[in-house]
Amino acid sequence: MEHIRLLKRREGVDAGYHSSNLHPVDKEGCVGKCGINKLYKLEQVIDLAYKMEEKPNIIIKAGKNAKWYLKKFSIDVLEEAIQKEQNWRPNSVRRCTMYVIVWN
Repeated sequence: MEHIRLLKRREGVDAGYHSSNLHPVDKEGCVGKCGINKLYKLEQVIDLAYKMEEKPNIIIKAGKNAKWYLKKFSIDVLEEAIQKEQNWRPNSVRRCTMYVIVWN
């Protein structure tokens, strides 16, 4: 957690659906086509994201028993991407929790 300047939690939002998911190069923690093991704790997912070359700044937990997803968005377009998801699939995103990270 020492690598994080800001960590913000947002309930009921998602951004980028399938097109923006990132994966560790060595596939550490990957489960299925595009998710991270649901048994990982938030701290483990943050450590995994920090090790990645591309440094995802968005972590999504898609529901209580769902996988984690790593994404990268410019802060400038994040609100627009969230709004697009809210309009396109409002019932699905209500279970999501988004963590926005600003790295040191």
